[in-house]
Amino acid sequence: MIKAKIKKDLCKLGLTESEIKFYIAGLELGLATVPQIAERAGLSRMSGYNIYKTLNQKSLAEMDLRSYGQKVKCAKPAKLLMLFEEQRRDLDKLAADLPQVVGELNVVYSTVPEELEIHYFRGKEAITKIWDDALNTTKKGDEILAMSSVNYLPTLQERYSEFLEEIAYRREEKGINQKTLIERSSPPQLARKEMERLLGETRFIDAGLTSDQLIYANKVAFIMPGVEIFGITILSEEIHNNLAKIFYKLWKA
Repeated sequence: MIKAKIKKDLCKLGLTESEIKFYIAGLELGLATVPQIAERAGLSRMSGYNIYKTLNQKSLAEMDLRSYGQKVKCAKPAKLLMLFEEQRRDLDKLAADLPQVVGELNVVYSTVPEELEIHYFRGKEAITKIWDDALNTTKKGDEILAMSSVNYLPTLQERYSEFLEEIAYRREEKGINQKTLIERSSPPQLARKEMERLLGETRFIDAGLTSDQLIYANKVAFIMPGVEIFGITILSEEIHNNLAKIFYKLWKA
C-alpha cells in the first residue's frame, strides 16, 4: 500500500492522480498490457491508453518490444530522480529568465487602459443587446452616433419593424439625440422618410462601410455581418473620442 505522502510527492513532480495510479500498478505488475495495468489501477481501458501516452512522454513508461502482446514496462523508480533534475534545471533557467519576462509583460500591461472592458455577442443579441446598452447607458441630451450598413432584416425577421420602432420610442422618451450615417451602397431597407423618423438625423455617404458602428457614453460598438451577425462593445474613452472625431469628419463631408 503506497503511503499518501508518497502520492503527494509524486503530484509535486507533476504527475496526475491517474498517472500515479497507473505507474504504481505498472511497477506492481512488472510487465503487462495497458488494459491489465488499467484494471489493476482502477481505471478504464481507454483512459489507460491515454495515461500510458503521457507517462511515455515523461519517459516513465514504454512498450517492451521483446515481449508478445505489446506489454508495458514502467521505468524504475530511480527515473523519478532524473525527472526531478530535469524539472529543476528548467526552473533554474526560468528563474534566470523571469525578470526579463516580467519586464516585457509589464510594458504590455501598462499600454492597456485600466478601464478597458470588452463584450462579445452573436446572432440577434449582437443587435438587440448592443442597441439596448446604447439606450440604457446614455441620458437626456446625450448623443448616439451611428454608422449603418448592416441589414438587420434577415436576423430579426418579423421583429424588424417592431425593433426599430422600439429604438425610436425609447430614444425620444429619454431625450437622446441620434445622428446616423448610412452607407449609400448598402441595400435599402426603408424609405428615406422612415429612416429619418426611426434613425434620427440621417445622412448618406460613400465610405465603403461594411459594418455598423455605434459611438455612445464612452463606448464603441461594432455589428458585423456574416453567416451569423457578430457584435462587440468596448468601454474606452480614448477609442470613443477617436471614433467620434472620425464620425464628425464624415458627417461634415
